[in-house]
Order: sequence, then structure tokens, then C-alpha cells
Amino acid sequence: MKTLFLLIVSAVLGFGQSYRIDKITGNVKFLNSNDEWIKIESGIELPANSIIITEKNSSAKISGEGSSINLKEESALLVSSIKQMTLDELLLALAMEDIMNAPRKKENNNGNTTAVYGTKEGAVEKVLLSDDFGIKRIKGAKQLAENGFKESAVVTSKDIFRKHPITKLNAGYRIYFADLLYDFGLYEEAYKEYSSIKELTLSQTEKAIVDEKISLLNKKLINN
Repeated sequence: MKTLFLLIVSAVLGFGQSYRIDKITGNVKFLNSNDEWIKIESGIELPANSIIITEKNSSAKISGEGSSINLKEESALLVSSIKQMTLDELLLALAMEDIMNAPRKKENNNGNTTAVYGTKEGAVEKVLLSDDFGIKRIKGAKQLAENGFKESAVVTSKDIFRKHPITKLNAGYRIYFADLLYDFGLYEEAYKEYSSIKELTLSQTEKAIVDEKISLLNKKLINN
């Protein structure tokens, strides 16, 4: 099952493609295959599985797959997510996320642990698993949507919410991506997400938005 999942994710996210850094402002780094953070220069090409991170007052224009995005300051992005996806590809990716989120039996690994982003443990993994990095990733995911990569942004957000639980407490981001599901006409998925958001501590405005969407979805799902 794990091998099948990796093959499907690779196909959906476009691993194997290369991406180009067209312009850099300030301090921008990427994680290389040796788990080292390397400062990026304009004009270099990166493999699809590269993670880019921008510091304060920094940005990077990234292009690939005939598309491009300007990653703003204090954001992080897996460059393979810069691509258009069909609705069917989105549904497949969401199904895979449901599998990843399903409760699993606890396994005896003899005390050995595997980090979410790799098998080595150390300073790099501490960064990748940190709350701060999770916030930077969700900011990057929102920028994907703002630049027209909405389906890919939803997939990316699901991955971030799973790997960085702190981001799931941010009602603003949760509502933003739930709204995308609603706009796609994925009403069951959107209803599930809004119902989960409703359990958070919400402002009056956020509560009104969530309640309205749940009410609308109740009607749509009944009529369907």
C-alpha cells in the first residue's frame, strides 16, 4: 500500500520535473538531497522534490511546468506543487490523504523513529517538523491558490494540516481551504471540513461564516 501511495503521489505532484529560480530577493534557501539548507542564486534549476523557504523581506520567483509563482516572504513551498491539477486528480489525492489520516495499529520499531520528511534525525528534521515551518508552509499553500493553483493548494494544505497539527488550530486558514472545496462543488468534503472547524475557538465573524456554509451544505446534500 505504501509503495502504491508513493507512486500515485509522485504522479499527481509531478516528481521528476525540474523547476527554475528566475529571480531572488533577499535570503532564500532550499533543502538539497543531503539534507542541507543551501542559499539559492537566480537562474539555478531545482528538482521537483525541493523545499524552498524564504526569510523576512525575501521572495523567489519559481517557474516550471509552464507555470510560475512568486513566493513571498516567510513562506515555504514544495516546488512540485506548482502545477495545475484536474478535479479527478484532486479527488484521488484527497482519498490518499484519508488513508494517511486513518488510525493505525501501533508498531514496535525497537526504539527507532522515522521523521515525517525523511529517515535522518537532527537539526534539519527539527526545522521541518517545527510549528514555525508549518506556518510558513501553510502561507505558501495559500499563495498557490492565489496564483491559480487551487487544486494543488488544497492537496498541499491537507498534507500540512496532517504533519503540522498547530496549523489546524488556525481557523482563518482552515476556512480558506474549506471554501475552496465548496467552490469546487465537493460538498461532502467541504461539510466535513466546516464541521471540524466549528469545534475550534472561533471569532463571531468566523462562526457566522462556518454556520452559514454548514446550513447551505445541509440543503445541498439533502437535495442531492
